[in-house]
Amino acid sequence: MRCVAAFLIALAFACAANAGDLPPLKPQNGTVLAPDHARDVLHQCSRGVPPNVQGVWTPSAQQIRELEARLPGALLQEMAKRGHPAPPGSPAPFEFGRQYAGFVTGGRRIVYVNAFPLEVMNQEKDWRTRPAVVCDGGEAFFGVEYDPATKTFANFAFNGFA
Repeated sequence: MRCVAAFLIALAFACAANAGDLPPLKPQNGTVLAPDHARDVLHQCSRGVPPNVQGVWTPSAQQIRELEARLPGALLQEMAKRGHPAPPGSPAPFEFGRQYAGFVTGGRRIVYVNAFPLEVMNQEKDWRTRPAVVCDGGEAFFGVEYDPATKTFANFAFNGFA
């Protein structure tokens, strides 16, 4: 639990209160999963995933850039909603690994983000091609749905938490 709290505090310290002040995500710490491996990311054992997936698709580089520009602010808002607000004036940089998978659910296209601590990338040699699935792990591991049509996030889910 201390590790989870430390991660959240470090992440919160990394985010400034103004969304325009948030540091950009490093593109090299993210990857788009190929359609033949995308569905495997849905086998998370400690958090919810998009339901009723009807198909897969590959998000464009532009869609991923737009998602990455918005994700830090959306995560900051979600953390505040869960009682982990960022202290004012905390500008330290932050980063986490990300896998992206395009799914069709409910007749719309979404990009599912599978996020995890950078240490996982160092341990998993094939994280760029195979989904990272960690049972429990706490809030340091999360998933969220991004709708590229509306440019909004929904359904943040953290490992081991409701």
